[in-house]
Amino acid sequence: MKKFHLRQGPYSLTGLLFSTIGFILVLLCLVGSQTASGRGLYFAKVTDADPQSSIFTAYYGWQGYCLEDNGIDCQNDRSVMLVPFDVAIVNQLNTTHPRLFKDKIEQDTSLNPGAGPNPPHDPKIYPAAVLCLLCSAALLVTCAMRVVVPNKYQDEHYTRGFLAWGSAVLALLLLVLSSVMYQGAIEQLTLAYPHLIASQGPGMTMIGCAFASFVLAGYFLSRGCMALDSSNAEGYNPI
Repeated sequence: MKKFHLRQGPYSLTGLLFSTIGFILVLLCLVGSQTASGRGLYFAKVTDADPQSSIFTAYYGWQGYCLEDNGIDCQNDRSVMLVPFDVAIVNQLNTTHPRLFKDKIEQDTSLNPGAGPNPPHDPKIYPAAVLCLLCSAALLVTCAMRVVVPNKYQDEHYTRGFLAWGSAVLALLLLVLSSVMYQGAIEQLTLAYPHLIASQGPGMTMIGCAFASFVLAGYFLSRGCMALDSSNAEGYNPI
């Protein structure tokens, strides 16, 4: 039986491009808001709503946070990264910036279920991010091998495509976990505390784009996976 060879074509390069984009975006999300230069890569931001007071801003990422108040102090600390995240922020900042949490507006849990008590727990974003990076790193290696040494690595079993779809599933999980952790907290902080402004950062957009990149990479790298080559289908006839 004739050996089946995949043609490299433009799909290998396109898949490598989207895989690289997805890997870089997930990596940036993981290391964001741990240094002063990387504080712009945040998922949630809390700012003092009073323009007359000293400007205070807190940036929160997956693994750390930065506090900007007459200087920038960044910490690599996942202990704050708990759900409900709004309660974690209040517990962290209330001792140093109590003015942000004055005049709290009590919420009716029947109208706003998100304001109800919820035991703190770790959403496990960090392990999911590490798994996504490992899967996408393996994807990058196989994509690079297919482009650099196409005669030695044929990828007859569509390994790159399956790795791309696996990375996409993990990126989707990260998107859902981040949405649950940060978006609900931002809404609750905005409703309950009139002296602060809580907003969403570019992190959600970045992880969403990473998911889209892996999906596109999976589409290009798994083309033909379900096709049946009649010349190699000995003993089989189409139904």
